[in-house]
Amino acid sequence: MNFFEAKIIKTVKETSDTYSYIMETPEGFAWKAGQHAMFKFKDYDVADEKKERIFTIASAPEDGFLMFTTRISPEHTDFKEILLNKVKVGDVMLIADALGKFDLEMDKYDETLIIAGGVGITPIRSLLKHYAQDNVPAHRITLLYSDDRGEFAYGEFWNELKAQMTNLQLHLISDRDEFTSLIDKYAKEKLNTSEYLIAGSPGMNAAISEKLQSLGVEKDNIKTDNFMGY
Repeated sequence: MNFFEAKIIKTVKETSDTYSYIMETPEGFAWKAGQHAMFKFKDYDVADEKKERIFTIASAPEDGFLMFTTRISPEHTDFKEILLNKVKVGDVMLIADALGKFDLEMDKYDETLIIAGGVGITPIRSLLKHYAQDNVPAHRITLLYSDDRGEFAYGEFWNELKAQMTNLQLHLISDRDEFTSLIDKYAKEKLNTSEYLIAGSPGMNAAISEKLQSLGVEKDNIKTDNFMGY
């Protein structure tokens, strides 16, 4: 497997337990918004059985840098321990070729509902940053970004994005009942004229997909992106 060397240029604490790692884009490395890649350390030994991790690339090609974001809980792997307490600016991450397809289909649908939970927001940041460069006012995008603790990654990015994307309706939600209610309301109104992108844990994705289908949304109109091992 081919790996590219990506130098860390900045680390950001996004929430109380969520961190972003920003790197220079290696020469020859390319990716599309919404893709993921395998990352590993160049200069640190990992005590875990798995020496590498798959992360969504949270930056879009238009950002001009590579970024992944991960949640580090109090009980975490040695890989996460290295990220939390050892990695510093100037260190090098090794990154494999980008993979996956998780994208909007603006030519097929009138509208898009994006449902993101917690760190599942990472591919959504990438996608919306990409589409903000080519704003399509006629295609309405609604983003429901939920976090039970009310801690939302990327801070000021959302205000900048709203200023660029006149077709974006953004909801940052910490109340689970409100989250469910907004999904129900949207699906009943738009049904199959909209596409539905869901990005969260496998359990969340399955539950929301099942709920949408029970409301009459066809399975082919629902796309999911599971984050695992974050």
